[in-house]
Amino acid sequence: MLFTDMDMLQDYEKDTRMAALSYRLAELETIDPNLRSIIQKAGQSSSKSNEKCINLILSKGDRP
Repeated sequence: MLFTDMDMLQDYEKDTRMAALSYRLAELETIDPNLRSIIQKAGQSSSKSNEKCINLILSKGDRP
C-alpha cells in the first residue's frame, strides 16, 4: 500500500485533532493548577498545529 503526501498530511491532521481533544478533556479532569496550565498549553499547541495542517490541506485543494 502506497501512501501519498496528502494521505500522510490528512493522517497527521487527524492525529493533531485527537490530541487537542484529549488535552482538553484531561484539562477538565485536572485539579492541580500547575499541571492544568501545562496541559492547557499542550492543548493550545495541538490546536495551532491542527489549524496549520488544515489550512495546508485546503490550500492544496483537498479536504481534511
